[in-house]
This record gives sequence, C-alpha cells and structure tokens, in this order.
Amino acid sequence: MATNTHFNRVGIDASAAERSRRNRRATRRRYGAYPRGLLRFATGIVLIVALAAAGFGAASYSRAARSEARVASLQAEVGALRQRIAGDEKAAAGERQHAGSVVARANAVQRTIKRFRWQLQSVPSEAQLAGVRNQVAAYAACLPQLQREINGLRLSWRIDATKPSTDSFKLFTSAPASTSCSAALSGS
Repeated sequence: MATNTHFNRVGIDASAAERSRRNRRATRRRYGAYPRGLLRFATGIVLIVALAAAGFGAASYSRAARSEARVASLQAEVGALRQRIAGDEKAAAGERQHAGSVVARANAVQRTIKRFRWQLQSVPSEAQLAGVRNQVAAYAACLPQLQREINGLRLSWRIDATKPSTDSFKLFTSAPASTSCSAALSGS
C-alpha cells in the first residue's frame, strides 16, 4: 500500500503541474504577454536613458564643481581687489593732502613774489636816482655858501614902547648865497 500511495501522489502532482502550465499559457495569451525580445529592447532603452542621464548628471556635477572653483577664485580676486582699492584710496588721500600742501606753498610763494614786486616797484628807477644825485650834488655845492650866509646873519630890531605897532625885527646877512643856490634850495 505504501507504494501505491506514493504513485498516486506523484500522479496527482504531475497532473497539478500540467494544469499549472496550461493556466500560465492561457494567462499569457489572454493578457497579451510580451515576447522576450520586446522586453529586452525596452530594458535596453531604459538602460540607455539611465546611462545618458547618469552621463549628463556627471557632466553637470563636473561643471558645477568647476563653477564653484571659479566662484571661489573670483571671490579671492574680489577680496584682493578690495584690498588694493583700500590701499589706492589711502594713497590717493595722501596725494590729495600732499597736493594741498603744495598748493599752500605755491600760494605762499605767490604772496612773496607779489610783495617782492611791490618792493621792486618802490625802488627808484635809474633816472629817478640820477635826479636825486643831482639834487644832492647841488646841495653839497651850496653848503659852503650857506655856511658863510649863516655866519654872516645879523638881527636888527627896533622897539618903540610908545608905539608898539612900529616894532620890527629884521634879519640880514653880510654874505648872501648866490641865486643858483637859492633856486636849488627852494626846489625850483
């Protein structure tokens, strides 16, 4: 009996397996099962699209990394330029201050030049100096005559106590100066 059961069981199993295979074939026909070639083609397309997307992603990542490096480089350059600008502004302020001191010195020199010009204008010309020399020479030539006239000066006065309106004082000299000396001394 043991052998018969085993056989029955194997027979039952074989018939169940056969039914299962038939059901699968029927299911494939009913729902339009895809042939293996079409499935492989679709899988290939999906794989190609995935690989292309991965390639684009890698290229984009590479570009982004380069862009980040470029941004960092540009930021460093901007920092250096800011430092240079600050230095240049400081130097320009120093130059403005120096220019201001140069302008102040130039103004001082201009004032000195104006003062010197005024002093030069007040210096007599050669013709004026010659006139003064001639006058001094004329006075010097008249000095001995003037000295004699001063030595010869006499005072004459008359006083009338009864008639004060007739009182008089008269200055006279015994050695009058020449007419040329009198003219030179009077300035005419």
